[in-house]
Amino acid sequence: MIDNQSIAHATAGWGQSKLAAALWVLAGAFAFSLLFSSGKLIGGVIPALQIIFIRYLSGFVTVSGMVALRREVWPAIQASQRRWLHFLRAFCGVAGGSCNVAAAMLMPLADAAALALLQGMFTMLLAVLLLRERVSRGQILAALLCLAGAFVIVRGNAPAGGLGAMLEAGWGPLFGILGAFLIACEIILIKFLTRHESALSMLLHVNGFATLLLIVPMLLLWEDASWQQLAALSLLGPMAIAGQLCNVRAYQIADAAWLAPFGYSSVAFAALIGWVVFGDIPSLAAWIGTALIVGGGLLLIRR
Repeated sequence: MIDNQSIAHATAGWGQSKLAAALWVLAGAFAFSLLFSSGKLIGGVIPALQIIFIRYLSGFVTVSGMVALRREVWPAIQASQRRWLHFLRAFCGVAGGSCNVAAAMLMPLADAAALALLQGMFTMLLAVLLLRERVSRGQILAALLCLAGAFVIVRGNAPAGGLGAMLEAGWGPLFGILGAFLIACEIILIKFLTRHESALSMLLHVNGFATLLLIVPMLLLWEDASWQQLAALSLLGPMAIAGQLCNVRAYQIADAAWLAPFGYSSVAFAALIGWVVFGDIPSLAAWIGTALIVGGGLLLIRR
């Protein structure tokens, strides 16, 4: 027979586990917020593609070290039959990451981080189009909320006026929306690859292919940087891998639906970095747009 004390202990243990999972998600969100704002933090003088190249190169070195420590996984990685999907994922990740970094360099960090959250809406749309999943009225409402939030943020970054003024808002919002779409494409590929590939195989392939994809552009676009800047950027790869591992650990402990709201803390972290480092104070439009996107995203998860 189970007494009340046993139930209390079990409940306390579950609560502690959920707290630990939430902390892992928050740690991952903070790591990705630093990566997201790296272009702006480094002074905005190094091209986004160069930053992404250094991130993936240092990430490849990091994962190679992890694979070397676990030699038993190497045969399975060599035997992968889905390298073209890894390559396509790397392309989406490179393009999407570059767009996100560029957006963060061209507009307030909080606004760019909010637009990046549109990846949830785009993931749903891609699932409907590519996987033939059915969409409910609640999901349609959630998507409309996300779109409304994006419109408010884009409009808030434009000068006064009509449609022409919105088009004059610059490349920042466009990069933010395009980056969210490309990352959603990467998420769809990740969902498929996780059924057949190990985490180390996916990390090694994506970082390796991304580095190869960017070698030629780097030869043409490379900008001189100080050793301090290069040293700081070389931390992005390990930081990205650490953020991914934090998320993996969190989802091993608790349900994705319960953890999802904590993932939106990336906007809060971006706003905090923008305020402390650059003196950016989110506008009313930014708050309203972010609330709509987060609300729509949470509704999507609930549905």
